[in-house]
Amino acid sequence: MLAVRLHARGEGLILEEVALPEPRAKQVRIRVAGCGVCHTDLHIARGEVPRVTLPITLGHEVSGWVDAWGPEAEAGLATAGLRAGDPVLVFGGWGCGECADCLSGEEQRCTTGFSPGFQVDGGYAEAMLVPEARHLLPLGGLDPMRAAPLADAGLTPFRAVRRAAPWLTPGARVVILGFGGLGQFALQYLRRTTQLRVVVCDQRPEKVELALAMGANAATDTHDAERLTTHLAGPADAVFDFVGTDATLGLGAALLGAGGLLMVVGEAGGELRFGFARPAVESWVTTTAWGSIAELREVIALASAGELTWDVEPMPLAEAPAAHARLASGEVTGRIVLVPGKGN
Repeated sequence: MLAVRLHARGEGLILEEVALPEPRAKQVRIRVAGCGVCHTDLHIARGEVPRVTLPITLGHEVSGWVDAWGPEAEAGLATAGLRAGDPVLVFGGWGCGECADCLSGEEQRCTTGFSPGFQVDGGYAEAMLVPEARHLLPLGGLDPMRAAPLADAGLTPFRAVRRAAPWLTPGARVVILGFGGLGQFALQYLRRTTQLRVVVCDQRPEKVELALAMGANAATDTHDAERLTTHLAGPADAVFDFVGTDATLGLGAALLGAGGLLMVVGEAGGELRFGFARPAVESWVTTTAWGSIAELREVIALASAGELTWDVEPMPLAEAPAAHARLASGEVTGRIVLVPGKGN
């Protein structure tokens, strides 16, 4: 089968022929319908993410069809209600299944866990292995290729907004830094909470226009804290940073009012100097870890009910390097999804 592999940090992606993986024990093989291209993939390819095992097939935002399984997988498939050929979305935070986080449903936080495209081969391929059927969620009537971004771009901001709920009271002032795939889902989740003033900041003019069209109260390309505060009509109660650089973390901290929340979602490797009075007094700075299987089920339900919109641009698997280049340049408005067999 064909797979896009990274052999060494910074050396670029290579499309090559590899053996079709054979499932063992409880493993399930899926035939990949599509795999979203995420900014985290760019950071992995550049060597900016430490928890990566090389060489590896990239891709953690994966959908497909149940294809084959190991001899111990039957019970898990039955429990999940899955049969051969069923369309599924892959939950990517694979935990040990035994620790406190796993047993509480927060498997993605497992300290000994692993994920596709990080420690094991992912979805930039025609097929991939999933450790157990419990990591596969039925897609029902959703188009599997279009559904791929829900596994991260849809899930991660869902969890971030949910965790920020105590700050999202009526009249709260909210900032979204970065309006790519995740930021666009975040705005939709925030709009389900009424009476918020939401301001979007993105350097690309077309994304500023898109934010306004999607219901932001204001949108701008400025990174000047004073001007952004004017758009907000006061200090921010909550800032969602979907970029995660030194610059955006500093901007988010500067926008916060007393007791405000800075939610760091982007994995660009940025750091924030933290002290008693900066960010503002009694403010909160936290990160969010992907999302749980239960939360991904909720995201799929919202999408199935037609309550979410997202743009997908399919590209052939062979064009993964070009997809990375376009994403790095900032010219991708929605989500590129690599599609095996499409012009490869």
